[in-house]
Amino acid sequence: MNPLVRKAGALAAALCFAQGCANEEGGDGSLVIRISGEQAALTGYPVGSGEGEIAFADGWTFKFDKVLVSLSGFSLKTAAGADAEIESDPVVADLHEGEPELWKFDAVPARRWDRVSYRYEPPTTQSRKADAVSDSDIERMRDNGYSFYIEGRAQKGDRRVDVAWGFPFKVQLSRCENGQDGTDGLVVRENAQNSAQVTVHLDHLFFDSWAEDEPKLRFDAMAAVAPAEGPLTLDDLARQDNLSDLKGVDGKPLDLAYDPGSAFSPVPTNLKQYTIEGATTTGHWNGEGHCEYVRQ
Repeated sequence: MNPLVRKAGALAAALCFAQGCANEEGGDGSLVIRISGEQAALTGYPVGSGEGEIAFADGWTFKFDKVLVSLSGFSLKTAAGADAEIESDPVVADLHEGEPELWKFDAVPARRWDRVSYRYEPPTTQSRKADAVSDSDIERMRDNGYSFYIEGRAQKGDRRVDVAWGFPFKVQLSRCENGQDGTDGLVVRENAQNSAQVTVHLDHLFFDSWAEDEPKLRFDAMAAVAPAEGPLTLDDLARQDNLSDLKGVDGKPLDLAYDPGSAFSPVPTNLKQYTIEGATTTGHWNGEGHCEYVRQ
């Protein structure tokens, strides 16, 4: 064969591999989707060390006891309109228990799928357990319309605040960017077991700003409205009804304001709304990859 032709063919093959071209012979691969709440879901905050440490700026620590996520509607499509036509059943996972497998798909056409989407949605009677989620927890989520539910405890010095937050929303996540390489979606390789991850960023629940590139994690304003008995709920957070005039546990102004920027519409006006909006953005793709978030 002419060396130039051979070189051109090798270059085309390499480009196709990098870009995830469809196999002309209709080759397939398998795909496993797992879910992770990262180290935070397992051990809480702070996590990391040195410059990479993620910790509360106001001195609190936080440990999760439950991180329940209910998902459905996973799909692979392309901008050109192709559809992998995979079937994904609804599933519930507790990310405090580990990083379980959500779905495994066989015979997925090998190519780049640049339109990855999935949905936060309350469980149904058909929802499957990905790990050791209790029946009572799934029933609570189903009865209250929660697609995302956490329990945990914050600690600062001798003070402890228990937390129980249930998020009654549906969120469609579409056009997810691959956090590993910044491309759209993922590539399914032919004759290979491919893997990808739904990544849940729990720090979004505690950001003090959506207008800055490096927001801080805060809990003082939340702790200030914690009840004397029972866990801190989202309804309690509504008592912080002015994000620019937050009060401490003594009723005096905190030297703190939350800034939603232009991230949400309508703009949240109290700390409950602000925290719920932050929760709608917790779902990511393969680590740091963002999606388009539409709360339904």
